[in-house]
Amino acid sequence: MFTACTPEQAGLDTKYIRRFMARLDRHAVNLHSVLMARGNAIFFEKYVSPFTKDTPHRMYSITKSYAGLAIGLLADEGKLSLDDPLISFFPDRVPGDVDPLLKEQTIRHMLRMQTCFANAASCSPEAMQDRVGYYLRQKADKYPGTLFDYDSAGSHLLGIIAENLSGKDLLSYLKEKLLNKLGDFENAQLLKTPDGHAWASSALICKPRALANTVRFLLDGGVWEGERLLSEQFVRDATSRLTDNNLIGAPRYNRCGYGYQIWQAPRGAFSFNGMCSQFAVGIPDQDLIFVCTGDTQLTTADSQPRIFDALYEEIADHLDGAEPEEILPDLSAAASLPAADGAECVPLQKMIDGKEFFCHNNPMGIRKFTLSWQGRKAEFRYENEQGEKVLSFGMNENAAGYFPQFGYSDDVGFEHRITSFRYRCYASAGWINAKDLQIRVQIVDRYFGRLTITFGFLDERHVTVRMIREAQDFLNEYNGWMMAERRGM
Repeated sequence: MFTACTPEQAGLDTKYIRRFMARLDRHAVNLHSVLMARGNAIFFEKYVSPFTKDTPHRMYSITKSYAGLAIGLLADEGKLSLDDPLISFFPDRVPGDVDPLLKEQTIRHMLRMQTCFANAASCSPEAMQDRVGYYLRQKADKYPGTLFDYDSAGSHLLGIIAENLSGKDLLSYLKEKLLNKLGDFENAQLLKTPDGHAWASSALICKPRALANTVRFLLDGGVWEGERLLSEQFVRDATSRLTDNNLIGAPRYNRCGYGYQIWQAPRGAFSFNGMCSQFAVGIPDQDLIFVCTGDTQLTTADSQPRIFDALYEEIADHLDGAEPEEILPDLSAAASLPAADGAECVPLQKMIDGKEFFCHNNPMGIRKFTLSWQGRKAEFRYENEQGEKVLSFGMNENAAGYFPQFGYSDDVGFEHRITSFRYRCYASAGWINAKDLQIRVQIVDRYFGRLTITFGFLDERHVTVRMIREAQDFLNEYNGWMMAERRGM
């Protein structure tokens, strides 16, 4: 489908592509291919020997996005509903002691990475031998339909469901229904796991142009050459921000939200993401497609954000002759610690204000808690092994105070003694969506640290909490997942 054109015909001065490539070379980002297209025309395509445009490449977790598309195709056929419970697809495999919360987990939860599990991406030999049995035996960490956590094993099960319902291996089904029409998938492969099913979470091997075709198809709303191949609603949801995934409160290319097995990217874009810097990005507002493959295993933490920064700053910002205005800080303005953003209040807040939640066993040792508000001032009051604690915070503004935990190092580092000493801190919060409250704590003493607490409410009675700490030798009690619920009325 794609034709070729020059960068200038696509609305971009060639010098910005040179700057893009030079920027990645300067940081030793080990890419194997780069492809850029606008509309139906490729304006830049480069491969590193021995790779060529016809060389299939391992795409790792990009495979998850294709498993998600298979689910959408099956839903269009009426073979499943996104609200079907997972266990309904494996009636003969469900153990007698299956976790009650797993019974409530639906296909939609799995597509959105809102399953009842945390850290479920196990690739242990036991898990890979029988992915279904392993998954169904696990115990829940959170309420399904609440906070995001990357569930690679769940993606694998979506592929197994697609195979069972279609009666074909996953790639054959996708080719028959979609990929053969998109083109460039003729020599694609999908590796298997020892249980005989497609490795639907990690092992698609295909040409970069095949990814570009898929992004083009999604940018066109599920239509290819005038034929609708996937429902418009599913495509819209799949490429939208359905789940917030920024649980540490810091911006990054992969914390912009999540759809149906597809990541959100900056500025309303969507992205297929795979380990080692396999990316396929669609930027709807500019009708821009970007694909790259590579192997950045040694430098992933640095390389992946650099790829996205270069894409936006050297390519997207300069399309159609644009020269973005450089926004510089006012050096004379007063500065202060950043505070949490998000909504100051949502309807749910009134329903939970001052209500007591009792916690399931959790790594933080928290037994119960309340959240209460007085205007923009608020408190997180909880009970742990040291007794009752109160953390004061402001809504969209920092509240100064002392972090309530005792026993952290004072004059002597790594020496922990219970005294009256506590660390000074500033805490703020915001509703990052209608059901998720995020508190950000900044320790500013002779020791520095950060704590992000995200409350994901299933409803006014059930909540999943995720605590993430970043500190040296303290806040260790504030890291992990917990579930809590109100009792009685």
